[in-house]
Amino acid sequence: MIVVVLFLLFAGLLLAVSGGIKEESHLWIRNIDIMADAVDESEVNITAIIVIEHEGDATSDVELLAKLYDGETGLLLDEKSAPVGTIEYRRYMDAKGVMQEKKVIVIEKGRGTVETRLPFTVPREGSYRVSVELFEGDKFVTSRETRISGLSTLEVKGDVALKIRDVDFAVNGSSGDRTLIDATAYIENLKSKDTPPLRMLIKAEDAETGLLVDKIEVDIGTLTGSGTSVRSARLNLLSERDHLIDLTIWNGDKIVAEGYGLVALSPFGNRTEFIPVTGTVVEKEPEVKVEDFISPRPMPTPDKMMPYGMEGMAPRAPGFGLAGVIFALLIALLVRRDKHGR
Repeated sequence: MIVVVLFLLFAGLLLAVSGGIKEESHLWIRNIDIMADAVDESEVNITAIIVIEHEGDATSDVELLAKLYDGETGLLLDEKSAPVGTIEYRRYMDAKGVMQEKKVIVIEKGRGTVETRLPFTVPREGSYRVSVELFEGDKFVTSRETRISGLSTLEVKGDVALKIRDVDFAVNGSSGDRTLIDATAYIENLKSKDTPPLRMLIKAEDAETGLLVDKIEVDIGTLTGSGTSVRSARLNLLSERDHLIDLTIWNGDKIVAEGYGLVALSPFGNRTEFIPVTGTVVEKEPEVKVEDFISPRPMPTPDKMMPYGMEGMAPRAPGFGLAGVIFALLIALLVRRDKHGR
C-alpha cells in the first residue's frame, strides 16, 4: 500500500512539473518575394512579401523590420516595420477591478507559416537591396535579404506613354497681317501597344504679351505601338510678332504628352537701327520676306491629304529644316546688332 501511494504521488508530481514546462517557439524567414507595379514612367511600387515559418508554442510580440538600400551606393533609402501573426482580443481585469480588452498579435501554437507584406515606392531607374530582420520582443532572431533590378523594363498598365520628340514649323502663306504656319509634331509611342483615339490641342501665344493668338484642336486618332507618328495642324499667326507654341496630347480628360516651340516672325517687320557716328535712327527694310519661306511644292489633291490635322501637309523627316536654319541666322544677326547698339 505504501509503495502504491508513493508511486501515485510521484506520477502526479511529474504531471504537474511537465504541465508547467512551456515548449519553446522557433521562428525563421523562409522566403522573400518582390512584387512590382509601375506607377508611371518614373516610379514603381514594390511590395516585399515575407513568409515566416514557425513551430513550437504560441508566441506574440513578433515584428519584422524591412530596410531598403540603394543597390550601388548602399545608402539606406527607407525602412518599415510590421507585426507578425493574427489579431486576438484578450480580456483582463485592470487594477480597479474593471474588465478590459486589448488587441494582441499572436502566432498560434504548432507548425505553420505567416505572410507579411511591406510596400515601398522607388524610382524606375537603378537597383535596390531589401534586408529583412525578425525580432521576438526585444530579441533579434534572424535576417534575410534580396536584390531588385531591371525595374525600367516594366510597362505602365492601362496608361498611355507618349513623347513629342520634335516640332517643325513651315510657312504656308500670308494674308494681310496674318501668316499661315503649318506645325508638324513627331510623336513617339513608348509602349508596344497601339493607343486609343487621342486628340492634340495646339495653342499659339504672343511671346511678348502672353495673349492667345490662335488655338486649334486636332483628332490625331490611334498611334502605332513602339513607333513614331507624324501629326500636323495649321495656325494663323500675326505676321510681325514672335509666338510661343504649346502642344498637349489628351487621352480623354488627361494630358499624356506635352511639347513646345517658338515661331519668330518679328524679323519680317520693319526695323530701326541706331548709328553711333551720327547719333541718328534710321528705318531699315527687312532683308527677307515671309514669301521666301513658302514651300515651292504643289498642293496635294484631296485624296492625298493627311487623314488627321492640317490639309496639304505631307510627313517630313524630323529636324529644323531650311526655314529653321534661316530663322536662327536672322535672330543671331539681330542679337549682334543689339550688342553694337540699336
